Amino acid sequence: MKYLNFLNPLPDIITNNENKIEVFELSSDIDEISLNEWANCFRQNYCSDAILDQLIDGTGMTKEEYLLSQKFPDKTDGFGPATRSGDFGELLISDFLEYILGYTVPRERYTYKFNRSSSTQGTDVIAYKISGKPNDLCDELVTFEVKAQASGKVPKNRLQDAIDDSFKDPIRKGETLSALKQLYIETGQLEKTQQIQRFQNKPDRPYIDRYGAAAVHDTETYSEKLLKSVDLKGQTRWLIVIKRENLMKLVHSLYERASKCK
Repeated sequence: MKYLNFLNPLPDIITNNENKIEVFELSSDIDEISLNEWANCFRQNYCSDAILDQLIDGTGMTKEEYLLSQKFPDKTDGFGPATRSGDFGELLISDFLEYILGYTVPRERYTYKFNRSSSTQGTDVIAYKISGKPNDLCDELVTFEVKAQASGKVPKNRLQDAIDDSFKDPIRKGETLSALKQLYIETGQLEKTQQIQRFQNKPDRPYIDRYGAAAVHDTETYSEKLLKSVDLKGQTRWLIVIKRENLMKLVHSLYERASKCK
């Protein structure tokens, strides 16, 4: 994922309550090769290329028409644009966790949507690391709530929104793990089933449990003052913020690029 080479760390922000926020800026100068690679990988979250020919069979649509009208959130209608920016933010954090930090990140929540222009319920991002040793205490499960503000002129405290939603994650985590496990059982993915099962009984099989909150902003909606004001209400959270100039333009262009299968 070469585009992540253009994700540049900025100085951490320390909040008024002495919590650390990791801040990154995604460059506006990503080259064409990296953008094409990103778009091709981005598409796989919604629809595997291996079955795309079968999916369009009988529809009378081209691959591009099918992806834009049946799989990707709508560009203009209803909640489509907001869902695009929300999915983009979640997938950006997923890529960061997987390709930079080495976590395994399930992506099935985008593949099995029944309404392409609405967000899927459950924890936004689940990621894990398993050492390979039976029930290793160093095995780690991370859950992230992610919010985006990809357009507009008035900054909103989306990181605070993500933090507030993350307080529900101890309950939603179990539901999300159960749904993933059922999917893997039904599709015969034994290894993934066992990986999920590793994290379903913490009292008997302890592991490292981490909760995070992230916000993805356009530079116009990014506010360091608002970020410094976030309140964890006595909880501990891994906090990440990513910003980028003309973010919504990038979001739409990535979906368009992803629809043109190479």
